[in-house]
Amino acid sequence: MLAQRDLRRPSRNLDLHPGINFSKMDVGGDVGGLVFAAGSVVAVLVGLPFIAPLYIASMVAGAALAVVLFEWHKHHPSR
Repeated sequence: MLAQRDLRRPSRNLDLHPGINFSKMDVGGDVGGLVFAAGSVVAVLVGLPFIAPLYIASMVAGAALAVVLFEWHKHHPSR
């Protein structure tokens, strides 16, 4: 019963530091944003190396879809 009471006790540090909130971080479309995005990908791949094939496959599929959409819009301009 002592462990259950400890789980219900609020943390006194919660008011001082709510945690890191990534929604408040501004990432621009410049070199800093590219470094942040690439660093995030590298950090995930280092931490979870078994998803590297999935990451590579999604990059290839995304590039192929970009080429298909580019060609589609080149041959079918909007009216």
